[in-house]
Amino acid sequence: MQHSRQRNELKAFLRARRAALAPEAVGLPRGGRRLTPGLRREEVAALAEVGVTWYTWLEQGRAINVSAAALARIARALRLDATDEAYLFALAGLARAEPVRNHVVLPPTVQGVLDLYQAPAFVLDPVFDLLAYNAMADRLYRFGEFRGRFAANHLWNAFMNPARRSLYEPCYEPGLLNLLGIFRVNQAAHPDDPRFDALIDALAAASPLFRSLWQRHHVAPLTAWIAHFRHPEFGEVRVHSNRFPLRDADGTASGATAFFFVPEDAATAASFARIAHRLRRPGEAEAELAGA
Repeated sequence: MQHSRQRNELKAFLRARRAALAPEAVGLPRGGRRLTPGLRREEVAALAEVGVTWYTWLEQGRAINVSAAALARIARALRLDATDEAYLFALAGLARAEPVRNHVVLPPTVQGVLDLYQAPAFVLDPVFDLLAYNAMADRLYRFGEFRGRFAANHLWNAFMNPARRSLYEPCYEPGLLNLLGIFRVNQAAHPDDPRFDALIDALAAASPLFRSLWQRHHVAPLTAWIAHFRHPEFGEVRVHSNRFPLRDADGTASGATAFFFVPEDAATAASFARIAHRLRRPGEAEAELAGA
């Protein structure tokens, strides 16, 4: 149920957006004398395929029933961008069914955040293709060393890259099942993205373990996961793998996920600090490794 303040803001917001939209912008003639600089209420109602009286009541902030479908049509009629549409839905007290895309456009600041983070961090798109990462994550995973059609795919590497399997060995199967659970949820949210079927078919043909785990139909939320890795340079590390959904540069839900690792114990924190020191002073790191 909306509060009176929300209804007042909804009323003001709709009026402001209607007044800001010129008739020519939606293919309507300006015609004769207008009392408003933008669209008339009846024009918005016609464009949104809703009744004039119903739209008038909505714009007056009356307590009426509003469906998500009708509100989405009003958003399109008023040429609202993604942020404005989300705000409109919030004012109306409705959950917004956000569009999903096959192509993710990360805000340019994301890489800066990853680079400032002093532990492994990276971003995957919905199908688990690698979008961005910091130097610590590259040191841990050795992105770019694997070749082939799905070389940039995190899930493919988990099953098919021998170095990745060695990294995951301490908790290999539970970790894979957790990744598959997130991947399966992503697939359901992106039914029109053909990359999911291509990856699933390729993994099913190449990996008996994938076929076995995939048939469990396991799903997993984006909650923190305790991961245990074994790495020739990092040593034995245990982390909380924190996962956060990201948005496109225009604010639209993208389906991309940022992974930030947090040390679970003092040994892992010390390992990350040591690797970070080497990355900051590559010359010293080479001498240190040569003398080891």
